Amino acid sequence: ANLLYGGKAMERTDCGKYEWVKVDDDKCVSCGYCVEYCPRDVLRMGENNRPYMAYRDDCWYCDVCRFVCRTGAIELETVPYLIR
Repeated sequence: ANLLYGGKAMERTDCGKYEWVKVDDDKCVSCGYCVEYCPRDVLRMGENNRPYMAYRDDCWYCDVCRFVCRTGAIELETVPYLIR
């Protein structure tokens, strides 16, 4: 799946290392609650049917994705110092 950035196609793997919403594939059941309830519409379901941060710059670190995850598959990592 390609994302459009500045009119150019960008591979999803280009931004993967900058994601701070981490999904445990062993726990994730692909229910999509995290994608549905994200107030900033940051998450999308990937080709592997797992959520990923499609629009990471829009994330408010609100933790809703982690809160609504009924299996505990989501963790927030590396929250910027100014937000803590």
